[in-house]
Amino acid sequence: MKQKQNRLSMPMNQALIVAGTAVAILLGLVGVTAWQYTERHNDVALLATKNNIITEQQASIDSLKANQQGDEQIMSTEYVTLEKMLLIQKQELAAQQKVIDELQLQSSYQSKQLKRKDKNIKDLRRSFQKELESSIAEQQQILIAEQAGLAIIRNQLNLESARLQQQEAQVLAKVGDVAAWEKQKAEFEIRYASEAQQAAHVTRVDDLMSQFDRLQVDLDVVNECDKDYLYSYNEAKSILNHIRTYIQTNEMDDDYFFYVISNDSLITAKNRKLCLNS
Repeated sequence: MKQKQNRLSMPMNQALIVAGTAVAILLGLVGVTAWQYTERHNDVALLATKNNIITEQQASIDSLKANQQGDEQIMSTEYVTLEKMLLIQKQELAAQQKVIDELQLQSSYQSKQLKRKDKNIKDLRRSFQKELESSIAEQQQILIAEQAGLAIIRNQLNLESARLQQQEAQVLAKVGDVAAWEKQKAEFEIRYASEAQQAAHVTRVDDLMSQFDRLQVDLDVVNECDKDYLYSYNEAKSILNHIRTYIQTNEMDDDYFFYVISNDSLITAKNRKLCLNS
């Protein structure tokens, strides 16, 4: 009985194990299916969300395209304007480039001219330096010769100075007293100066008297109708007055006073007045 029971219980246990296993598998399949369903539902929701986002982005893209078309028109107009401006700038640049080229040509020409002038200046400088050095050498030779001549002259002057000193000593020895010699010299100079001054006064008065005599005027006669004679008459009176003042100022001899007085008396006397044509 126990063996039969054991034999019967073994298949039942196996069936139970198989059934449990099947149930477990079934539950696993149900869980997997539920998980997949959940995931699929989530994917659908995510897909819907993405579709909404894509729809919004497409709307934005459409709006941007519309704006882009307007911007393209504006940009086209601006592009044409920019092209015109660019063309103008190119033309201006070409003109400026032409000016620059001309300036470069002028600069090149001027540079050549400056180089030529610089070469000429250098040549002139070398020539001038050569002439200057030659002139300096000649002047140095002349200076050396002059110095030698000056040395000879200096020796001669020293000899002459020694001779003059010897003569001066001899003169001083003859004079005896230097103070007396100086006094004599001063008196001689004063006398000589006085005589020279007196001679100058005499010469001056003689000149004035000669001028007076050359006028040939009779001071006791006045010809009122002859203008030349009146001019000479007045000039003679002026010279006579000048002679009188000069004689008095310089204290000259009485002989000159007699000359002035003798002629002045004719003026102070009652003159004869005539009217004769020249």
